[in-house]
Amino acid sequence: MLSYLLIRCILMAGSLSAAVLVSGCASEPPTSKSKTKVIAAPQSTGRLSEKAKQEQRQAILKVRNRTLEQLYKLKPPTKAEIEQAAGYGVFEINGLNAVLVQKHGRGMVMERSGKITYMQLARTDIGPGATVKPYWQIMVFRNPQQLSQFAASGSPADVSSDPTITVYQLTANGVSTQADWGARYFRDPDLN
Repeated sequence: MLSYLLIRCILMAGSLSAAVLVSGCASEPPTSKSKTKVIAAPQSTGRLSEKAKQEQRQAILKVRNRTLEQLYKLKPPTKAEIEQAAGYGVFEINGLNAVLVQKHGRGMVMERSGKITYMQLARTDIGPGATVKPYWQIMVFRNPQQLSQFAASGSPADVSSDPTITVYQLTANGVSTQADWGARYFRDPDLN
């Protein structure tokens, strides 16, 4: 009986994951003029039930907790850095083929006040047919105004050159500080 319930839960989780994946699989084909394509902010699908929204929010918060635990374990000084910051963001970047999906990851931004904003991201620094390996990104915001603007409207352009943001990348091999990355961030229209 227990194994039957376990299998049923696994199948239900797989179905939910497949539904989320399929909903984000439509994208415009890349042009030959440029390696970087313009990515528009996602529009709300309006198809998520309140229960599905809550489940997705909880899944993102679970990823946040595991990611921060791993970061603190690998690089202990980051705990104090994050506690003193205006806020932080944690993003999980999936390993799907970049041509197939417009959203390459999702996550959240937390302001010092405790306010959480759910976000999506799209990589802009990858060419057609490139495969994105899974990794986790932690953004530490030192400037409260920059953080508020980011949480309110995402990033209109790559923010990797902003000196008030430190970005850590966690992979299966460890943690590194990212000097340059290309991504656009958007408020999640379905989870906020």
